[in-house]
Amino acid sequence: MNTGKRGDDFKDSYKENLRFLDKKTFVVCSMFTPDKAGLVRCADRLARSCEKYELPYSIYQVREIHKSLSPSGTDDLTFTKANFIYFNLMRFPGRNILCLDVDMFFMEHPDDIVKAGESGCDFAVYNWLNDEHNEAYLPVNGKLEAGNRESDFYVFSHSINFLSDEQLLSSGGVQFYGNSPEAKHLLELWQTIISKNPGYADDQYLDYTYNNFILGPRNLKPLWLDKSYIRFPWWPHVKPVILHPELCSIKKRGRLEEIDGRKRFYPERCRRNSSDFMFPGDCIIDTKEHMLLKHVDGRMVERIPTNQEFRIYPEDVGFE
Repeated sequence: MNTGKRGDDFKDSYKENLRFLDKKTFVVCSMFTPDKAGLVRCADRLARSCEKYELPYSIYQVREIHKSLSPSGTDDLTFTKANFIYFNLMRFPGRNILCLDVDMFFMEHPDDIVKAGESGCDFAVYNWLNDEHNEAYLPVNGKLEAGNRESDFYVFSHSINFLSDEQLLSSGGVQFYGNSPEAKHLLELWQTIISKNPGYADDQYLDYTYNNFILGPRNLKPLWLDKSYIRFPWWPHVKPVILHPELCSIKKRGRLEEIDGRKRFYPERCRRNSSDFMFPGDCIIDTKEHMLLKHVDGRMVERIPTNQEFRIYPEDVGFE
């Protein structure tokens, strides 16, 4: 594993402000390549949000990223997320690391991250298996546009119908690591799995690592973040702390099912999620008029009012 000793690969921060380092137990870190349109603007937006909430941060512009982060990425293991986080844990001894994808930014102060650091947490991430209401919804027209009425209508998209208090099925855009031997051990294992099994997305490797090598005789102390800390557009009913404004593109990636006879996660060890959806899967959600619209054979048969508050953001929200 490259344990972050090659500091020259991350020597120049694109933007950095450590003025609040003594007031926080964590540093916000992110990296991006400048070749993708819009990522520089995203980096600037993330930096502004850190400034607003007085969060120490370091945002790195790197020459490439590993293919576990992008199908067009490099084979160089220096540029995995696991190695990037490890490098920053080494760079900031005594401080925890909150790693964000660069296209996210803070909408509120991350109080739960502060609490995680104070509690001695080693690792925190959003876990679909620990969320009873993980069901996701998307705009009917597949777009997020300010003032476009069609963008206000949402339909059911997907859900994970398993629950587990121990196993992990993650969305890895926001990850917290305590500056502890246990957290570093997880990162080392994650990096090893990535290096030996190319072709998958990095959070799938993280699930596999956690569920097969951390669950047993572990000393690691995890915390599962709620949806507000990785608020995607498919949760329009969630008030964001950390927002990902853009709809996720569907990438042609392999799905990690198992490696060497071990599964990414074990459904047979989970409970079935039998909870009702927050919004019926057969309804169209009118987020502007606060109505649930039920259609049969293309004809509206019922309009059900809802008191749920919705927050719809255009994809360019936060850009100056």
